[in-house]
Amino acid sequence: MTIQTPGKRPFAPWLKDAAPLSRGAKKHGAVADLLLTPLIDMFVILVVFLIMNFSATGDFQNFSPDIRLPQARATAELERAPVIQISPSSVSVEGYRVGDTAEIERDQDLRLGSLTDKLGELRKVDELMHPGQPFRGRIIINAHEAIDFRVLRKVMAASAEAGYAAINYSVLRKS
Repeated sequence: MTIQTPGKRPFAPWLKDAAPLSRGAKKHGAVADLLLTPLIDMFVILVVFLIMNFSATGDFQNFSPDIRLPQARATAELERAPVIQISPSSVSVEGYRVGDTAEIERDQDLRLGSLTDKLGELRKVDELMHPGQPFRGRIIINAHEAIDFRVLRKVMAASAEAGYAAINYSVLRKS
């Protein structure tokens, strides 16, 4: 390999004799280089900016259109946890339907097997995702404001049976 004088060189050797990208006369034999280092730096700064400014507070819950949350004055920010939605028509966990509200209300048994099973699956996933950490047992309940307490009590009993003892409720902040 020969020793070359310092200076600007094309990024690809096959472009050494390429024609310049100018209109008209071909006065100079310059090659346009693509400067990757500043481009990569710009994208890294953009990604860091977006990550730092992303706020998941209050944005992580998907509300069903048929759920109207109750209002409360004493509120606190919720941390991410599995969400149980209780609408006038159905009960679902993380979007997975586990039962009908009317059937749950009519049933005299406090056990909700499908809900307990689904929460057990979510607990196993949480334990796999956070090995060595104790299970926190947090759950968030989004219940329509007109839901009968018997349905809510059955949901809370199923949550406790699956190991979710820290129950939080989604409410609207009363101004």
